Amino acid sequence: DIGGVDALLHVAEISWARVNKPADVLSVGQQVEAKVLKVDADKRRISLGMKQLQPYPWDSVAEKYKVGERVRGAVTRVAEFGAFVELEPGIEGLIHVSEMSWSKKMKKASTILTPGESVEAVILAVNVGERRISLGLKQMLGDPWADVAQRFAVGSVIEGPVTSLTKFGAFVQLSEGVEGMIHISDISAEKRINHPQDMLKVGQAVKAQVLRSEE
Repeated sequence: DIGGVDALLHVAEISWARVNKPADVLSVGQQVEAKVLKVDADKRRISLGMKQLQPYPWDSVAEKYKVGERVRGAVTRVAEFGAFVELEPGIEGLIHVSEMSWSKKMKKASTILTPGESVEAVILAVNVGERRISLGLKQMLGDPWADVAQRFAVGSVIEGPVTSLTKFGAFVQLSEGVEGMIHISDISAEKRINHPQDMLKVGQAVKAQVLRSEE
């Protein structure tokens, strides 16, 4: 009510931050200050905006958020391809599902993150023009391949589950994000096999010797 006339404050114009329902931030009888955005005399409609009275948050993003820095925020939405994280009101970053885990098994973001959860991530890219900030979760854990040559030295014996089979060999998980491959010619010394699945299956735990280890 702006003095005998009702005006509409659309939910998208309340705040630069994401607002799901007006009732979450406003109540009947509350006094608010807003800017007139549009007047349509024919339809007797007046549109208002509250966020326009606040600084546009993306104007200072380039100075505040740098690639490589760590940031913390709350997960606002989770989609199959990733999760959106609110870094401050009006500023969200996206953690793509490929940046959540070093493991190749990660298919859905919902298996790791849930709305409302607080997370710490690394800034991977900032694009002010497109209003995009790319974040990485797995980078907080360090690159598992950084010291792989020391952890899995040539000649050492490892044990892990078979993750996948191809016509030329089997992949075995050694640790989070690190897989080794057993070539079909190295699976058995006793007999010639035509396909890895003749002796191995996905999920099977196997022991093997490291023949070559490179980062």
